[in-house]
Amino acid sequence: MSFGGLDHIGFAVADLERSTAWYTRLLGEAPTIRKAVGPGYIGEIVGYPECRMKWALWRLPNNTMLELIQYLMPDAAHADMETYTIGNGHVCLVTDDIEGDGERMRGHAEFRSPRPVTIPVGPYQGVRAWYIRDPDGITVELIEAPSNGPQVAA
Repeated sequence: MSFGGLDHIGFAVADLERSTAWYTRLLGEAPTIRKAVGPGYIGEIVGYPECRMKWALWRLPNNTMLELIQYLMPDAAHADMETYTIGNGHVCLVTDDIEGDGERMRGHAEFRSPRPVTIPVGPYQGVRAWYIRDPDGITVELIEAPSNGPQVAA
């Protein structure tokens, strides 16, 4: 394999201000960078020559970044956010306090189950997992390994 790492994970959002507040609550810190960009190089990269957007970046573990983008031009479109929709993705965060994270996000996130679910089999056996959704329906998975169980990437 010729890839040397994972640089960032990006999601398009409807309202960057709303999403920035939500992810700041979830991650416990404000974005490290916020920018607005107009037509130019970004349009060449994404394939929309007159593209304008604003975005925010958070640093995640292992020097990976989370990027949220609000497209200003072209006009944004909404997609079916169900996890079974082909092409839909999610980001998975490792935590050491899944219950505390759930309490902090209660009233701010859609929880896909009423409590974390313990995985009964496979390489993640014993790990607790919880799907939550942000204001745009983007899925964030939280996982917590038991202190004596399998190690999950951090």
